Amino acid sequence: MAVYKRGEKGVFYMNFTVGGVRIFKSTGKFTKREAKQVEANERQKLMDEASLSPQERAGRMLLLEAIDVVYEVRWKHTKDAERSYSRARSIANHIGNIPLKDIGTAMVTKLMQGLEKEKARNGTINRYLAALKTILNHHEQGIRHVKLRKESKGRIRVVSREEETRVVELLRYTIHNKRRQHYPEVAALVEVLVDTGMRLSELLNLTYEDIDFEANLISIWINKGDRPRSIPMTKRVKAIMKARSQKKSKPFDLQPYQAENAWRWVRKEMGLDKDGEFILHALRHTCASRLVNKGIDLYVVRDWLGHSSIQVTERYAHLAPNKLAHAALVLEIE
Repeated sequence: MAVYKRGEKGVFYMNFTVGGVRIFKSTGKFTKREAKQVEANERQKLMDEASLSPQERAGRMLLLEAIDVVYEVRWKHTKDAERSYSRARSIANHIGNIPLKDIGTAMVTKLMQGLEKEKARNGTINRYLAALKTILNHHEQGIRHVKLRKESKGRIRVVSREEETRVVELLRYTIHNKRRQHYPEVAALVEVLVDTGMRLSELLNLTYEDIDFEANLISIWINKGDRPRSIPMTKRVKAIMKARSQKKSKPFDLQPYQAENAWRWVRKEMGLDKDGEFILHALRHTCASRLVNKGIDLYVVRDWLGHSSIQVTERYAHLAPNKLAHAALVLEIE
């Protein structure tokens, strides 16, 4: 029997099978007529779903459920897993926990407008759009309506030799109060960053197990571009690392905010607090610029910095005007 009365309250239950799927649950109704209507609706729903393609079935999945699936399959074991998951769930806050099939141009526009109200820049908006594309693509939904915005490449701020010297002097030789007692250590950190091109996180996570003084190499195993690499040490970097190896298991036992606070202080002392591009990350740009200016091939620079592709490195190509001058000499008529 498909529906029958059960329990003291006399509520009707339904019990049937469609396509190998058994449904056994309460109808919530107390009359057989109403119960049979609920049972018929449930049966039709199962029959409709059975006739759907996997793509159509996935389109009915709610966004939050789809996000959980992608997290388990795509993001869970990546270094940016929690941030990707949080960003994806934030999408649902903006457009609602709606079926994937309902995420069209209007919903993408709604998401972007919501992020704009939060003062998000194009780069940040693109990261949300990229997460949405990953979710939709994984569940075989259309992504043509999800178009990334054009990001401004911005100015590549390079720290001059004079600026570098001034930064190091201020951090190392100024008499600091107790709150700034770690600033001299940041001076050494700045010198290592500018000579290696490492990201701040890479250097702060570095241990002495990753440094081979005999081979003169620093090995970086985990990084943003997922490209493990080894960097040769300059004499200055090697001296700093050796000197500090007597004290700790890590070259730098600092927190990111401590380094950032020290840099902000330096900017203010140098009258550069209005220069939004004069940031710690500029030291990475500076290393790349110095390598390119000395004629180092872009593919070598890519491997040195650990870029995910040569296209990322190519933004430094214009910093080697000497190569263009040499090319012009080739065209001269003898």
